[in-house]
Amino acid sequence: MKFYHVFYSLYGKTRGANSELVIQLNKLMKYYCMPFILYATEALPLSDRIISMLHNCVSTATANILSVTHRDAIMSDRQLVNLPRLTEITEKRKQKFMDRLLELDYFTVVLNVYSSNVFL
Repeated sequence: MKFYHVFYSLYGKTRGANSELVIQLNKLMKYYCMPFILYATEALPLSDRIISMLHNCVSTATANILSVTHRDAIMSDRQLVNLPRLTEITEKRKQKFMDRLLELDYFTVVLNVYSSNVFL
């Protein structure tokens, strides 16, 4: 719900605006709204259904920004503003999260203790 609140507050300010402002709104959505929808996705196991629901939220917002209704137009517009599918975004976030986690010294110690206890 917070994603929609953030998006519509930005969207309401740009109704009837010129195309440059719409492009700026897309940037705001990418850097301001997307963190709300992607919060903690790197640490949670996401099913395909949940990712699809999140993807539909972003596609609906993109369609409202650009006033398009056709699915192919929405996807091509998302590519133009460099807003890929959420499966790609969440996979990159998970990989970055795990890389940073494995760099921590105390995490590897905890992981070793946990794995030795699990496989006893």
